[in-house]
Amino acid sequence: MVVLGVTSVTASAMFFTLHAAARHIAGVRSWALACLSVGCAVLLDAPRLIGDWQWASLLFNIPFDAGHALFLAGTAQFVGRPLRRHGLSLLIAIAVLLTIAFTLFVPDSVARIFTQSLYQAGVNGLTAWYLWRYRERQSSRAYRVAALVLLAEAAASLAQGFLVITAAAPITYAAPELPFANIVTWLGVMANALIGNWILFLLVLLRLVGELKAVAAHDPLTGLLNRRGLRAHIHSLLAPGRPIGSLGVLLLDIDHFKALNDRYGHDAGDSVLVMMGDVMRTLGSPHVMPCRWGGEEFCFVVDGHSGASLIELAERARQEFHRASCAHPGLLSGATVSIGVAAMPIDGSFEFSRLVALADAQLYLAKRGGRDRVCSAAETDCATTLTS
Repeated sequence: MVVLGVTSVTASAMFFTLHAAARHIAGVRSWALACLSVGCAVLLDAPRLIGDWQWASLLFNIPFDAGHALFLAGTAQFVGRPLRRHGLSLLIAIAVLLTIAFTLFVPDSVARIFTQSLYQAGVNGLTAWYLWRYRERQSSRAYRVAALVLLAEAAASLAQGFLVITAAAPITYAAPELPFANIVTWLGVMANALIGNWILFLLVLLRLVGELKAVAAHDPLTGLLNRRGLRAHIHSLLAPGRPIGSLGVLLLDIDHFKALNDRYGHDAGDSVLVMMGDVMRTLGSPHVMPCRWGGEEFCFVVDGHSGASLIELAERARQEFHRASCAHPGLLSGATVSIGVAAMPIDGSFEFSRLVALADAQLYLAKRGGRDRVCSAAETDCATTLTS
């Protein structure tokens, strides 16, 4: 059991270290405190150095149960569903009251072990439910394993409670009269300490990796997808089995952006880029993906839409951007955008680079035609329609 305590304290140190490096991830600090609480409880109790069983009960059960409550609170925070206000305090208070009641006021080992078993089973079962119910898709398997380990510990606690309440012989502190019940319980606790804690550690690392991937796929200024992120999106759209008949691209270029930057300064230029990102985000949907193409160029990738709806989307983007820019206090006459639109059917000869080239050609026509307009083309004849 000393090994179990050392393992829990070691896990606590690792969670504290991880929390120091990733303070924005909720729940890690609570897990660290939980491991420390459980580890200290086991290290105090395992050598059986405390002769008074009542003191031994208080010094073991209270931090041990508090550790389980902290695990639950940390897990709820980690999955984005924190406990209600005072929820953790209430759980710890229940553990303290149960321990004191059946240790000092009504000294009864059977009642104490049974109620503690029910408490631990309930807390661990609820923790497992949080992990199973709110698991992240990219780490689903790790979430499930962690939930199953906690369910195993909950089942072990229930088994101990059942064996104690049905025992024929008198039960004393730690129930040495029921070695099988103790073995079952400690196996569950060891599974959690040796497997569950490290799976939780893995979940934190997987979330950090996911955040790094998200950062790499998004433009830091506007929050839109960048080209890397857009490539991944296109790859998912063109995956086998996706029923997409056509794909459309809108290329948007802010007119006279360099002159705007030179006249009003780079801060104003950045605010215009952010403004464009906000406009595009409001027009986005599961089938309309906005992206920052580079510099002052932006892009919409639209799947399964008609040519008329593409032009309507382009016009809305053009008008709403101009309206938003006119409201900017630093831009006297606002800013405008030129848009090139193209669409292609998804077939064996489809190439996204070819579709982008078509949209880029229409963007060039929009610029040459006077800017602040939309030019669209069918892939077959590249006919141009100017709207202003």
